[in-house]
Amino acid sequence: MPNLDKISSLFWLAAGIGVMFLSIRYDFGTFLSPGAGFITFFAGLFLSLFSIILFISSRKSNEPPKGLRELWAGKDWIKVGYVVGLLLTYTLFLKSLGFLISTFLLLLFLFKAKGAYTWLKVTLLSLFITTGAFLIFQIWLKVQLPKGILEGII
Repeated sequence: MPNLDKISSLFWLAAGIGVMFLSIRYDFGTFLSPGAGFITFFAGLFLSLFSIILFISSRKSNEPPKGLRELWAGKDWIKVGYVVGLLLTYTLFLKSLGFLISTFLLLLFLFKAKGAYTWLKVTLLSLFITTGAFLIFQIWLKVQLPKGILEGII
């Protein structure tokens, strides 16, 4: 049986290189004033780097390759469905609720799905991560995030 990590890493390497190649068509900008191709280029770069790391580590692995059946055995399908449902709900309400509220709620329920955290820890983690993402994208990178019902406030 072929090593699926090797095959998938080559696929993602090609995808990363493709994203980098296509993002060059757009204005790259600078670190202080990023253009449309800035984030996509670095996303493709990191995807390519991670796929190379996966390829190298899969070659050094001594354990026998696993098939898809073994990879998915014993997974909690209810949690998988819950997470997929949360992500779909997030995409449906992102524009109307806005980035801050919908991202906070998404993270809140995702962290709680993990089941290892108290409500206080989940709330604080969600608040800090949402605030950090907002500061990075809206304030520093000047990305237009949906404001939703907070349109007049922020």
